Amino acid sequence: MAYAVPPFVVFWLIGVTIVAWAGGQVDGYLLHVMNVPLPHPYPWRGVATIAGIQLIEVLLVYAVMRPWLHRISRRRARAGFLLALVLLLLFGVTLMHAPPFMVWHWIWLFGGSVALLVLLCVERATRASIREGDA
Repeated sequence: MAYAVPPFVVFWLIGVTIVAWAGGQVDGYLLHVMNVPLPHPYPWRGVATIAGIQLIEVLLVYAVMRPWLHRISRRRARAGFLLALVLLLLFGVTLMHAPPFMVWHWIWLFGGSVALLVLLCVERATRASIREGDA
């Protein structure tokens, strides 16, 4: 018996993988501004914190979208997209001297926002074609 993995879980696992990979990248701020010589220690605490934040973000969007109820509605898709934009803006403020794993977290958020925007557009196009067919 095969089980389908929910897309929210896949999206979270992709984000955790990206953040874990980015934790091993050279932090330009530490190297060039703070003059900390290479090799830098792996930022376990920061990567674990961002992975936990990603879990909370995915759970928030999941709770707003409520995919277990019915088809995705226009209002829930819009609310999920607006929540993703708020998160994108909140974390975008912290990017000036951020380590690479925080930058990649923001890029992951941007990808999720684009995916939700596409979902919103597809839902609107589907709804418009259904209305057109009824007329």
